[in-house]
Parts: sequence; C-alpha cells; structure tokens
Amino acid sequence: MIDDDSAYAGASESVMPAKPRTPYSERPVARARRAKAQELIDRLVAEGHVRITDPDDDEVVEWRRVVNYAKRHGLEPVGKRIEKVPYGAPGLGLFLAEGPHPNARSQRPKAGRGLVPVPA
Repeated sequence: MIDDDSAYAGASESVMPAKPRTPYSERPVARARRAKAQELIDRLVAEGHVRITDPDDDEVVEWRRVVNYAKRHGLEPVGKRIEKVPYGAPGLGLFLAEGPHPNARSQRPKAGRGLVPVPA
C-alpha cells in the first residue's frame, strides 16, 4: 500500500486561534516566588537579617532564586540591597546592606574621567 497524503491536501483544517500565553508574572511559580520575595523583604526590614540554618541543597537553591527575584523586580527597599553570606557550615545568612553593590553599574567609572596613572 502506498502512503499518499494527496487525499488530505484539499481538506481544509480548522484553524483554532492560539490561546494567549499567561504572562510570566501571573504564572503560579512567579506568583509564589513573588510572595516569598515580599515576605523575605518584610522580614529583613523588620528583623535586619534572616538566617537559614542547615538547609538542604534544594532549599539553598530556592532561597537564591527568591533573592534574585527580589533584586530583578525592584523589591529591595530604596537605598538598600540584599546580601547573601555563608552562615555556619551549610547555612545561609541574608541581610540588607546600605547603598549600591560595589560591582553595580552606578559604581563604575564614568566615561571621560581621568585614568588612574600606573607606573610602567
């Protein structure tokens, strides 16, 4: 038997309009991460620091994602930034530090400024 698709060539397919995709910010994972990030910010403002003792690898990964979400979406308080530091052997410490990160673009030298002389 010959497989011939010519019988279907003239058939019209019903074209269903594509279902609009849910924006990322409205997806369950993003909403959950935003809620965790806002809760973290609220705790940091109230308590000054948050210590996670003896987390497993998955927990550390999730906390890092929450912190990165807060940073990317501007949830940090004005003039402050979230810093992560090791706490104990496997632990993680989070706190609010003053000012921009030392590696932030706002801290980079401006174009046209004098260069620092370096001896040859």
